[in-house]
Amino acid sequence: MKKYFLLVSIFISLISCSKSMPDPEYIEQEIPLDIDRASVAAKPIQMWIDAHANFSLFADKANITAYMEKMKATGFTEVYVDVKPGIGYALYNSDILPKLTKWDNVTVNRDWDYLGFWLQEAERLNMSVIASLSVMGYGYTKTKEGLVYDSQTWDGKTQLGMLDASKPTVLTDIRNDLTADGAMLNPCLPEVQAFVTSVIAEVATKYPKLKGIALDYCRWWSANYGFGDATISAFKAYSGKTVNSNNDIITATGGIGPIYKDWIEFRSMAVTNLITNIRTKVKSINPKLELHLWASADWASRYAVGQNWASKNYKPTPSGIYTDTYSKTGFADQLDVFSLGAYTDNIFISENPGSVWSVENFVTTYDKFTKGDCKVYGSFASYAYGTTASKVSDAVYLSLKNTEGVMAFEISHVINNNQWAAIKAGIDRVYKK
Repeated sequence: MKKYFLLVSIFISLISCSKSMPDPEYIEQEIPLDIDRASVAAKPIQMWIDAHANFSLFADKANITAYMEKMKATGFTEVYVDVKPGIGYALYNSDILPKLTKWDNVTVNRDWDYLGFWLQEAERLNMSVIASLSVMGYGYTKTKEGLVYDSQTWDGKTQLGMLDASKPTVLTDIRNDLTADGAMLNPCLPEVQAFVTSVIAEVATKYPKLKGIALDYCRWWSANYGFGDATISAFKAYSGKTVNSNNDIITATGGIGPIYKDWIEFRSMAVTNLITNIRTKVKSINPKLELHLWASADWASRYAVGQNWASKNYKPTPSGIYTDTYSKTGFADQLDVFSLGAYTDNIFISENPGSVWSVENFVTTYDKFTKGDCKVYGSFASYAYGTTASKVSDAVYLSLKNTEGVMAFEISHVINNNQWAAIKAGIDRVYKK
């Protein structure tokens, strides 16, 4: 979800990194400094470490050390370390998954424990590590690399899409869809749920010094994915509905079919059941280990991928999209922390009036949905702001002021656009009295 346009944004940031950095103290739109330092002193300030974007950079221990120290000096207290990215291989010592040594045309051989070293340096610097895993992603479609391409074991377990609704019997395996970020497994299959839960359990068991486990890509790929005999059979059993054709769900012209809203509830419940099972397993291993999840802050768009991150007490108006029981699929109560993906170019509501798409709106309205069921940390897309220091500072400030923490996505963009001073300025604005 959040890593969309990642390769494009990296390319743009590499071009722009040579530009001069504006004065981080310049604030395009002034915000009152009305927060007491004591009220935010315990709020986590986090950096996301994407595996693909930093595959070569962190092949060297010295670079991990240097950037951990840079993060510490800037004010960061926690890091999300991507240890099982969408390619489906491991950046930790796994007995289940192959080790990740090659991605596209880059090869990295480590004779040391990647996650273990991040934990070692974090302990030295009094910081915390949260291990992030792409829950459903097990292959890289662009080059057809990854676990689901390695054997026929995964046939029938990946998501199938009806990409042309006028041809309801023609389904595409996501492994062959180059428009998808990753080849994703089908979350409604019991054998898939058991497998992905075992991977997460392995990380929780082998690394007791972790502060938490973060779930990423814990969803369906898109509204057009999730078809196929196994899923339709599970849907019938769940809903009691008859499916004569896939066009009963999505019409031949791409519209909402007569059982579409039941389909939406079923897909969301499959994801919520998986998250519930993961939480139960993680807490049985280490009750203190936090369970985090990242998803887009635009709740209204999440029905398409089965991510109802709201409270079960949030009840949307029944419609062609939502059943009157859709609220039971809410999973906020299963999380310790929801990382609210306010990934938008617009900082202030005034920049995009009439739209939900601004950092300010997202970080001030989330509780309408979560209703206090879990902690919420605002997160922002650092690649969206390039070298515009005021925007970076404002995004940090608004997120840290209005939620219980802040996460910057992600370190390669911070490095390439030299955003360190701007991030520190945003932190200081919250702490300043």
